[in-house]
Amino acid sequence: MRKLIIKLLSLMFCLNILTFSGCSDKTFSAMEQGKCGKYDRTELYPLLNEDGDNVMFNMNLSYKDLSMDGFLVATMEKNENGEESVRAVCTAFMGMTLFDFTITDKDFVVNSCMEQLDNKMIVRILRKDLVTLFTKNVQSNFKAKKYSHKDFPGTKSGFKMRTSTGKTKYVVNKEKKMPEHTCVSGGILRAEFNYDDENIVISHPKLGLKLSLTK
Repeated sequence: MRKLIIKLLSLMFCLNILTFSGCSDKTFSAMEQGKCGKYDRTELYPLLNEDGDNVMFNMNLSYKDLSMDGFLVATMEKNENGEESVRAVCTAFMGMTLFDFTITDKDFVVNSCMEQLDNKMIVRILRKDLVTLFTKNVQSNFKAKKYSHKDFPGTKSGFKMRTSTGKTKYVVNKEKKMPEHTCVSGGILRAEFNYDDENIVISHPKLGLKLSLTK
């Protein structure tokens, strides 16, 4: 674990020399644009929807030839004012808490973070990934360009919009009622999210960094 963290920290010093880029144009390659409009966040099929919902993943964080494993548990909570938040806690297999974050529509609170991971850029990457993963980068009613599958319009929908984590493209599977692909721009921090029934893989192409979540 220590070697991985040292490499991640050394990677942070090199970030500023890399070029910036947006999302791949292939995201909507089999889709056609529909109207711009206002849509409900439920159309993106968030992983957590109601107070008390929770999900647990086996987590693997890898960078080049090094990796770190643990559990990620996330729970939807609602306070006395009715405001929703997601509590995301990652624990290593030996029981050590790697990080504990609270995510709301407007804020990201670091409750605790392992000293070696408590680096401004590392936390920034984790923040962007987790806020996007739990769809807290999108307002409950959001404006977007909507896309549909050219040949099977009822099977998939696409959304292109500005979010709190950057310009974002979503493809959702309407038949399975789940996300299929998300791309978040941001140059060096650009992230690709790929989903299937059991796995979510978050990759940062320019960083060579990958976060794999398995149910």
